[in-house]
Amino acid sequence: MNLERLRSTLATGGEHLGDMIFWSLADARVDRYTLESLWSGAGLDLGLLPDPPTAEKALRTAVREAQTGQRDRLIRLGKDDEAEIVFGIVREHRPGDGTLTYSQEAAIRLDRVAERVTISPVDHDLGAAVWQAYQTLRTTHTPDDVRRAIVKTLHSFAAVTLREGGGVYWVASPYADNLRHLQAAIERIGSSRVYLLPVHKTADAQRTLGEIAKGVIEEELRALKTEIDGFLKAPPDRASTLIRRFDAFDALRGKALLYRNVLQVEVQDLDQQLDRLSASVEELLNQKQSTAAA
Repeated sequence: MNLERLRSTLATGGEHLGDMIFWSLADARVDRYTLESLWSGAGLDLGLLPDPPTAEKALRTAVREAQTGQRDRLIRLGKDDEAEIVFGIVREHRPGDGTLTYSQEAAIRLDRVAERVTISPVDHDLGAAVWQAYQTLRTTHTPDDVRRAIVKTLHSFAAVTLREGGGVYWVASPYADNLRHLQAAIERIGSSRVYLLPVHKTADAQRTLGEIAKGVIEEELRALKTEIDGFLKAPPDRASTLIRRFDAFDALRGKALLYRNVLQVEVQDLDQQLDRLSASVEELLNQKQSTAAA
């Protein structure tokens, strides 16, 4: 009822400016194949998805989950090198005299090369819980993976954050169809819901959204300037790090153009500042090439 009242209020006015979006994820664990199918079926870029689950990530997540609710037993990292990761299942003893002693009950090993997990002894109950969770997580994305995929996709739509810390975004009308495709994909994961509130043109809406959009663009520009200043003082080792900055410059130009067209907001001297940053990056790349050729 409240959501419908809010929709009817925001729908008053002129042309469609864009949509507010927020969501709730429920039963949102999803296997990799299903997530890729949902994304591609919605016409979304698979490059926006998190990396496929790895053995290490699955094991670490399984350990965290198994540790929850344990009072006298701890799962502690005992070894982490290029060959293997070893967790120990340890029981904590409290005799009542203020001292604590520990005894190890089991070990969980991940062979990094073979990506094989072993539990010793195999019949340990907590070790079995870790193993069961690991088996599921090895091919399954967590709700946090899904959340990160949503946020990354929204950023590709030039979304504006409306709440500090994220969670509520506004997406301009040129991405309205893309946004609804994202909504359809997410709502097929468990019992998750995505809420879209269309915002139509009024003087207040345009002014408020314009101020927010301008502030976001200015903040992103400041962050880029700070980053490039750091590169000038201590150039990164990899040229690819510098080359990726050109993509960031282009993305910011595109976002600024979008909000200039939709909200009639403009950041002063944006193009000139980005041109100067691009020139600085080009100079650093030329220096790297000269050093490599010497």
